Amino acid sequence: MAIRRLQQHIHQYGMNRKLFVAGMMVFFFVIFDGILMYLAPVVITGAGISYSLMGLIVGSSSIAGMLLDFFLCRFLKVTNYQRTFLFMFILAAAFPVFLFGGTAVAIYLAAMAVWGFYYDFFNIGTIDFVERTAGEKEQVSDFGVLSFFQGSGYLLAPFLGSLLLIAVHPGPRMLLILAVPIVISFIFYLIIVLRPVAERSAYGGVVRKSPLSFFTEMELWKKVWRILFPILLLTLLLNLVDAAIWTFGPIFSEYIGKAHGFSGGIFMTAYALPPLLVGWIVGLIARKFGDARTAQWAIGLGSLILMFIGLVSSPAFLIALIFVVSFFFSIAWPSISAVYTKHIEKNSLRRKEIETLQDLFTNFGDTGGPIVGGYMAQYLGFAHSFIALGVLGMITAIVLFLITPRVAAAIA
Repeated sequence: MAIRRLQQHIHQYGMNRKLFVAGMMVFFFVIFDGILMYLAPVVITGAGISYSLMGLIVGSSSIAGMLLDFFLCRFLKVTNYQRTFLFMFILAAAFPVFLFGGTAVAIYLAAMAVWGFYYDFFNIGTIDFVERTAGEKEQVSDFGVLSFFQGSGYLLAPFLGSLLLIAVHPGPRMLLILAVPIVISFIFYLIIVLRPVAERSAYGGVVRKSPLSFFTEMELWKKVWRILFPILLLTLLLNLVDAAIWTFGPIFSEYIGKAHGFSGGIFMTAYALPPLLVGWIVGLIARKFGDARTAQWAIGLGSLILMFIGLVSSPAFLIALIFVVSFFFSIAWPSISAVYTKHIEKNSLRRKEIETLQDLFTNFGDTGGPIVGGYMAQYLGFAHSFIALGVLGMITAIVLFLITPRVAAAIA
């Protein structure tokens, strides 16, 4: 389905060589990033650090990203993808050096800061590239193409990360192996930079405006919160659960792999697969049931199935269940984004506040998820952690059903 959609884009808009070169750059870069995302919890806990402290360390990467974004909003008025991607590559190359370079908490915190910084540059650079090089009608489609390459890279990364752990001890040899995808990605970056591309003449880069005064901003946030609080809570919940799974999931994945004699990365690969399959059909579901309603039901059903992961021991069932959980969560992600988009269309003057709150609650989830996941893994164990996350999702969905008979009414 995803490949067919990619072929339709090529047929409809022609072969935009620059876009697909950028797609290959993204593909190899996220393989590098995804392998390290899989390895980080395993490496940190392997150094004797507890699950709870590991969660705090991993969660600090999102805090670093937020601080960088705040700094850029204050001092960087216009971005440029060539410079932004260069900063991304420099910082990314330093990340595994810090991660494998020692066992002290301070070293791991430095690694997480670097991780948060370069991922922020990745997001900014990707947005700037598309907005500079694509017409308004092609932007959504171009983002979709890059998302396909990104999702494909993250799909392969857990499996490759697990194979790396089997073959090589984290250290200099692993650094050399990890250099392969990032060097290939950098080569595609050089092709983009060295071959001039026609940019939109009326486009001057992503303008990053300084925020309003604190009290003025708070008043605007309160008005938006009153309208969008159900979908903001779903944003927080979904990001928190997803980040928690990515925190202790790789450790659990390696555990069941060793226990049953197969690559542990398969478990997390099954979790990473549905976004590539579901993204193209979610629009049909949302049009029938409504964006907000679809997101709420999808999170509720995904959370319900998540609880069953803690109740089974068969690796085949575990892999099948995490796939179904991710399937429902993959329906929820674009449905939630559609709610924000439609509300921005109705209230264009509140665009900045809506986007800021969306980003804020996303960061809350990305920060809290590793912390919650680490503490759960340490004090509840893996099985009960899946159950607890599922219960949390179910309770949130039920409460929202009770206090908002139709969540869709919140965006009216």
